[in-house]
Amino acid sequence: MNVTIQIPEGRAAIYQKQAQSRGLTVERWFLELADQNAPVPSISHLQEADPKEWARQFRAWADSHSPDTPVLSDDAMSRENIYPDPV
Repeated sequence: MNVTIQIPEGRAAIYQKQAQSRGLTVERWFLELADQNAPVPSISHLQEADPKEWARQFRAWADSHSPDTPVLSDDAMSRENIYPDPV
């Protein structure tokens, strides 16, 4: 797919310098920015992965989360507090 965007002259020079500082063309730099901000989620590659590879990637994903995230209390996680009483 081709996309054409209009960039103000002042910004075009800034973007050109940013791309060049990374050794990229502006087009490639924009593509990398787009990939960083709109990743395509997919686990299809794991459907064919062996169990050890799946486990390795799962652990890497789990380890990527902050261990400082507050944990909910048992009361907050109880079924009675999650689902409202039927009317």
